Amino acid sequence: MASQKTTEGAYGPGSFVDESYTPVAEECQRLLKYLAEKTPGFTKEPLFFKRVQFEGAEIPCIPGPIKSEAVTAVLHAMAGIVGLEILETKGIESDSKITIYTDQASLYCNTPGLVTIDGLDGPEVLGNRALPKFDHGAIGTPVHMVSQAIYPTKTPNVWYQLHGSTNPVPVLEAIGVDPDSPIATNDEAWAVVKEQTLKYTAADLEILMMEKGLPGSIVYSPAGWLNTNMGKSLARHPLINYKQQTQCSPTPAAPFPRTDDMRPLSGIKVIELARIIAAPACGAILASFGAQVVRVQSSQMMDFTPSQLCLMAGKKAYNVDLDEAGAYDRLWKLVEEADVIIQGYRLGSLERRGFGLDTVLQMAAKRGKGIIYLDENCYGPDGYYAERPGWQQVADAAAGSSYVCGKAYGYPDGQGVLPSLPISDMSTGIVGALSILMMLRDRARYGGSYHGTASLTAYNAFTLTKQVGLYQPEIVAKIQQKFQFRAMTSADHVVPLYYMIAASWKKNSDLTTNEKYYYHFANSVYGKDLRIVAPMVRYSDKKLTPRWDLPPLPFCSSGDNPSF
Repeated sequence: MASQKTTEGAYGPGSFVDESYTPVAEECQRLLKYLAEKTPGFTKEPLFFKRVQFEGAEIPCIPGPIKSEAVTAVLHAMAGIVGLEILETKGIESDSKITIYTDQASLYCNTPGLVTIDGLDGPEVLGNRALPKFDHGAIGTPVHMVSQAIYPTKTPNVWYQLHGSTNPVPVLEAIGVDPDSPIATNDEAWAVVKEQTLKYTAADLEILMMEKGLPGSIVYSPAGWLNTNMGKSLARHPLINYKQQTQCSPTPAAPFPRTDDMRPLSGIKVIELARIIAAPACGAILASFGAQVVRVQSSQMMDFTPSQLCLMAGKKAYNVDLDEAGAYDRLWKLVEEADVIIQGYRLGSLERRGFGLDTVLQMAAKRGKGIIYLDENCYGPDGYYAERPGWQQVADAAAGSSYVCGKAYGYPDGQGVLPSLPISDMSTGIVGALSILMMLRDRARYGGSYHGTASLTAYNAFTLTKQVGLYQPEIVAKIQQKFQFRAMTSADHVVPLYYMIAASWKKNSDLTTNEKYYYHFANSVYGKDLRIVAPMVRYSDKKLTPRWDLPPLPFCSSGDNPSF
């Protein structure tokens, strides 16, 4: 399908800005057809596309030029379509329509920042007495907090995204900053770190981080990223990227379980070996589609505390430390029962622990039933960065998202500013869920095992392509005028941005009070009324519509003997 007419370069090299504006719901229909055409294995049956209806305001509610709301809404619509295909495969005939609220797609991107407990919202919910703190103080001081900010370098007009990861100490020490410095404010801390980054060229910072095994990225323009070898490697793959695995013994078609639950994935067993946001978001979507999702992690590892309140919906949560005696056997027993494994650690991490793709494929061949294995990571399945650590902010900087946001907000060439929400995290979650839905559909049709990859940087890069396009400066200004977001800077940390965006929505719209966008749990461990952003896919047949049967639980709270 033809792209919008665009003009190149308004937000830097390789940026493509629409010449005219299309309202969000109408743009979603265009992007749905385009992305469906670009996705190997996705249906071409027109009837399914006619069933999709997008509803929402004329302009998006996320600041900046990137069509995050529209692309995210489209990915959920595609998941809904595959859900209907799966129902047909199960012998459940339905002419159900699919409704996607486009405004809710923006709320979905801010899921961790929109939790309400007994009427309390904003950062105050993090003080809930039942919420265990899993950040282990990683961003507990100003200097630690700004280890995840964007900085100028000695190279003119080239900025760099630092990332302190789960432990800011090595990153700060690598550039000569005392990690125990008693700096009082984030602004002061950012100035101290900036003084050090200005001593390095951008290339020197990149080499330094790579040599020490630390995350980080040059703030590339979209064209700059595509001109790197890693950018070229990643561009060879489609956004929804999976393949049947033919290197193992074939297995027969695996019909979907038939249960009283009419949702597409009822009876499907999923293991979530992951942390932070993207892969857990994937697991939460699968749980809403009816899958039994078991989260397995070690309580000794840092994790993102706020996600316990929302991204644990519909899951069990077990504590397994693979360094402990007997832990391997307990986890392997669970793997032998699974239909799906979501792997959210760096490529190679689980392989070294005995749960890599090839080992799991051998198990599946032996049992005679194929398995679905998804790697969620920063850089995709191959290329020289494939095993490098990476996070949402790193992916935003690498692909060019931070660059175009900086330009759209009026900053000088090269200065990056984060997209305002964990968009690539949450949207990579739906990329992963869509991939898994398609792989399960294909396993039921054709048999075999399947492997897919969902990549943060790939999602970012897709939103910057000419065929998607970016919003014009006047639309960026119109969004800002409507919602009155405060000015964003290179020093911003993503977590305070969650709550700033939510506060602006609350003050200037009904987005935080319109209950059609939210889902309630009564008598959760956190309070009598826990409210989070609802599943995005709404079928007209309510029996099929995604929902969660279990309220969010704290990490590791289901014990140390995992089971479905």
